[in-house]
Amino acid sequence: MAMSSPSYILLITYFMAALAIASISLVESVGAGFVILASSLMLLSGAANLKKKTLVTGAPWNLLAAGALVFFIIDYAAFSGSVLASAARFLTILLALKLFDLKADRDCLIACSLVFFLVLAAAASTVSPLFLVILSLFVAGSISAMVALTIRRDLRENLQNDGQVPSGVFSPAFFAAVLGLSGVSMVMTFALFFTLPRMGIGLFERKTLNTVKVTGFSERIDLGTMGPVKQDPTVIMRVQIDGPPQSFLYFRGASLDHYDGKGWSRTVKNRRLLKKDALGTFRISDGDGPSIGQTILLEPLDTDTIFAASHPVAMEGNFHNLWADSAGSIRLPSPPYSRIEYRAWSSALPAYEPPQEIAPQYLDASYLEGRAGQRVRDLVGGITGEESNDMKRAALIERFLRSNYTYTLDPVKDGGDGPLDDFLFYSKQGYCEHYATAMVMMLRAAGVPARIVTGFTQGEWNDIGNYFIIRQQDAHSWVEAYISGRGWATFDPTPPAGVMAQKPSLISLYLDLALFRWNRYIIHYTFADQRRAAGAIEGGTDRMIASLKSFRPSFESLKGAGPALGVVAVFALLLVLRQARSKAARSKTPGYYAEMIKALGKKGLVRRTDETPLEFAERTKSREVAMVTAAFQSQRYGGGEPEEDVMAEVRKAIEALKK
Repeated sequence: MAMSSPSYILLITYFMAALAIASISLVESVGAGFVILASSLMLLSGAANLKKKTLVTGAPWNLLAAGALVFFIIDYAAFSGSVLASAARFLTILLALKLFDLKADRDCLIACSLVFFLVLAAAASTVSPLFLVILSLFVAGSISAMVALTIRRDLRENLQNDGQVPSGVFSPAFFAAVLGLSGVSMVMTFALFFTLPRMGIGLFERKTLNTVKVTGFSERIDLGTMGPVKQDPTVIMRVQIDGPPQSFLYFRGASLDHYDGKGWSRTVKNRRLLKKDALGTFRISDGDGPSIGQTILLEPLDTDTIFAASHPVAMEGNFHNLWADSAGSIRLPSPPYSRIEYRAWSSALPAYEPPQEIAPQYLDASYLEGRAGQRVRDLVGGITGEESNDMKRAALIERFLRSNYTYTLDPVKDGGDGPLDDFLFYSKQGYCEHYATAMVMMLRAAGVPARIVTGFTQGEWNDIGNYFIIRQQDAHSWVEAYISGRGWATFDPTPPAGVMAQKPSLISLYLDLALFRWNRYIIHYTFADQRRAAGAIEGGTDRMIASLKSFRPSFESLKGAGPALGVVAVFALLLVLRQARSKAARSKTPGYYAEMIKALGKKGLVRRTDETPLEFAERTKSREVAMVTAAFQSQRYGGGEPEEDVMAEVRKAIEALKK
């Protein structure tokens, strides 16, 4: 069913406005309340335009636009502090105001231009896969709007009418053509996206997402703060491992060394600046044994701690600087304001540190002085007995805690002198913080240097995409104990019930894989990815050429028929070109006929889209029009241009029509 041109242009304008509001709704810093307000204004203006009422025009619109500019300045200076977020709100207000003033094509063009800038702002502020849908619809909508406005302008300029498009133009065939053109545009856009060289210039490297608040990576944590986090399914990172995982992995974050009875704090703070080597890699330590390669896509967090599997030896990423401290923590210069991707390599065995380099804080058992502390020392003595080997003593303590205490996220307080005393001797229940705290203090009571470590367990394994999904609920505390002759070894006294992740559903795995691919190969598509893709294409091309060469003996048998086949191919090519040229000549409207149509249009005689040239000539009742039309028909269906004497008469007829 065809539409009139005013209705079509109004419809496409509001379609574009709806896309603009949908795009800014993906910008988290804009706010849901503002999106609802903008949507309400759009609906209100739509009702007014359907009733052909113009509510804001001329000077009032200019005053309101100036007020919007003042709002933008105040919003940026006093509230958001983000040019991008404030500009998005400013442009949205301008768009809403313009929708109340759509009396001319120029107003619709201005509205569509505002939509373009809003979509551009969203592109710099969101990484949602929904933006691809909005962008695709925007391409189709903008092409439709530009075509419709161009048709009206050409009709107004060339035929001297009021721009009314003949009925039947905006038909299903028109929509199909626009969709086809939009599809071609999207294909070309993606081709350019994947082939243009990537430049990490950091133009939009700013806060584009709300940072995820994580617990356990600051200078201090109190016992009991990690419990609520263990119920939060927010994704923290996704990790691909080089090859299938061979053992359970812990992704290490920070470590703390001083316990005061209520919580842990970090006193070992000496750190060193890591520098890139010639290959662009940050060397952290010299770990022994095979390494575990990881590709990590980390969400924006409110901590500067960066994560890798235990005993990291090297990292590689788009970092200017990295810091490492003697406690094994790796830190960025500042918290990440957007998703970051990096590579990490971790050793299966820790790097050996001489005993004299172990900080004395790792033996600090001052909290155990007094009656409660003596109970801990007595408990350790009963567990380890006469065992003198540090590794075996640590293993005995780990096994004791796993076997004799109950894991729960809601432990009861049962009369102990502080959280540790309550956990060990009264309630005998808790979660990873309690288990790790107990083991560290028990090791120190036995004279073994130890520290508590915070990070994440490996989470869910997505066997469809072959990567780990690590969530906030996978936050964990465990223990590192210094073993003479070996170094810092990992121990986890928490029972398996507090460590193993639940098996996700198949649908959730597919959805997460789609999101991961979007972020990995669209949002974080890099020059290195382009090089790998180019190498794969080059290798495939070489294999194809080699395969073709393997058929060369069969081609040799065609040598005798080569000349004859060449003649046939040339003849067929000439025939096709001749037919195509003849068809093009017949389908192209001659200049003299177009000139006549333009001259008649200036006099108010416009050929309707449903009229044939002969019907139009008969309606004009003009001898000159009939003569020019006859020449046009002869050329169109006869295939040749008119003779010189015929063309002379055509020229005279057109000059007569112009007078």
